[in-house]
Amino acid sequence: MEIKPTTGIKVIFLITLLPCFNLFAQTYPDHFGTGNDVGITISSSPSVAADSAETTLSGTGYLTDLEGASRFLSQAGFGGSYEEMVYVTQVGVGDWLDEQFAMPADPYLTNYYSIYTDIISRIQMVHPGAVIDRDRTYQDFVFYKKAFRDADVLRNKAAFALHQVLVLSTRSIKLQKRGYGAASYYDILYEGAFGNFRDILGQVTLNPLMGFYLSHLQNKKADPALGTLPDENYAREIMQLFTIGLHELNNDGTKKLDGDGNPIPTYDIVDIQELAKVFTGLSGGAWDVEAFPSLAGLPLAFNQDLRRYDTRVPMIMWEEHHEPGTKTLVDGTVIPAGQTGMQDINQALDALFNHPNVGPFIATRLIQQMVKSNPTPLYVNRVASAFNNNGNGVRGDMKAVFRAILTDPEARECSWLDHPKTGKLRQPLERIIGLFRAFDIDSPSGDLWFAEYNTLFDVQEQIFMGAPTVFNFFTPFYAEDNYVSPNDMVSPEFQILHSVTAIHYLNLMENALKERPFRNFTRVNPNSPRLNNNNADAPFLDFSDEIALLDASGLNAMMDRLNLILCHGGLSDGTRTIIEAALTDLINSGNFTSEEIVQNAIYFIVASADYTILK
Repeated sequence: MEIKPTTGIKVIFLITLLPCFNLFAQTYPDHFGTGNDVGITISSSPSVAADSAETTLSGTGYLTDLEGASRFLSQAGFGGSYEEMVYVTQVGVGDWLDEQFAMPADPYLTNYYSIYTDIISRIQMVHPGAVIDRDRTYQDFVFYKKAFRDADVLRNKAAFALHQVLVLSTRSIKLQKRGYGAASYYDILYEGAFGNFRDILGQVTLNPLMGFYLSHLQNKKADPALGTLPDENYAREIMQLFTIGLHELNNDGTKKLDGDGNPIPTYDIVDIQELAKVFTGLSGGAWDVEAFPSLAGLPLAFNQDLRRYDTRVPMIMWEEHHEPGTKTLVDGTVIPAGQTGMQDINQALDALFNHPNVGPFIATRLIQQMVKSNPTPLYVNRVASAFNNNGNGVRGDMKAVFRAILTDPEARECSWLDHPKTGKLRQPLERIIGLFRAFDIDSPSGDLWFAEYNTLFDVQEQIFMGAPTVFNFFTPFYAEDNYVSPNDMVSPEFQILHSVTAIHYLNLMENALKERPFRNFTRVNPNSPRLNNNNADAPFLDFSDEIALLDASGLNAMMDRLNLILCHGGLSDGTRTIIEAALTDLINSGNFTSEEIVQNAIYFIVASADYTILK
């Protein structure tokens, strides 16, 4: 039997689950989600041929039904509650995007500082005079608080997507106590998500935590006497991972080929060495403000402990350590001798930013993060064109990029649901946050301090801002061997889905639904100045609407609502039949409350491919 690629993606997920959960042992070719094309108007300019008019979609002024709104919120955010879906149907996708773009940013650093001072106050009430590290764990508190509750869902999702392209990981021991610095770095992506990519690139380059992570902080010019050369790490990664990629691209993301039909590399070792010279002479812009208000007049100390820096302050140039002379870049740009170090850096960043690869490279990465793993060349071309020119001659406008991604026909039109290359596996954090947001997670205190830093990585291989390498949790090029690769597709998130993470995922979901969503670290340990799990402040999910619907209108009505909220109306008939049969047995046994029936219904759904695969 030939298995279509879309069915193959479902099969992979189901096969992974078979050893631990056999309820969904069958596969179904049904598409997920219907109704997304309600009210959509497609138009073209007079210069566009009539037969290609379907390639343009304004994204403004059209309404969608509830199922389309549910799917949209899982692309533009982490999913949503029923009330949020209703709101999207009322205002329309275009106006919803406008509202999101207009929302002021609520910076991570401000939120981190608020939580950190709150923690200090609580701990010092029990342990007077205790010194509290600025732990990166408190950055998790900020992220989950915003992901679970904030109204600016698009900015949060956009930053989450960007942070998996411009990767900085706080798993490094040296960075785990740099909470202010981690918040400052994430703010570059969060606040810059609706700004310009060139600004993001510049701020990332000068960020001291990135400087430490990719070793261009205190990167020195060549020293012939010692036989040393500038460190090449950041020069390599800013090209390979942040801007232009490994091969020259057409604007539609396909690889350019040489005369022999081979991909053309974008850079070589000489290009890396030349760019490495540019990123020399940068070091901390300020020491810890409590001890050293300024570095002015102090010698550059290249081997100082990173903890002595105020990592909220961008790096500055120390000219005596910058590589002098001309440098030639990948596009042939020549940086002349005699410039300041920052002039060299800005000229190099301008050259990278304006490289023709950047539009299709960034377009592909962000589409994969938000909509689908295998966008067509036409989709990539449309988003890359928005990156190249927002319609007003501006390059790198991220508002234009995210609007293009989310309003493209491949994201919105119902006909694409059956396309063999549609769909993506939701990342572990997306599945968890989507469930919690759908059912209005809360706690008795109102605080949601989710600190399962090591535990969550061990069981799902993903945590916030904690990728194991600069290549992220998974590579965008990963392709499952049996079904995906033979069809010339990729399945990035499947790299971290295997029998172990699948079993743990089921356990996480069952515990979240039937015991507690997670351990809430709002209790001060009386024996040591640290936070502990607080059983009296356990988070909870709100199933009241679903319970009321089950009691008043029966199982079918409740399943309709859960299908909408969790699967965008795409729970396949076969899967639904199996779930309803299991739930009917529970109901008939007389041993389960309505709340327990709802919890089991949700558990069965989130364990299915219809929830875990976003289409």
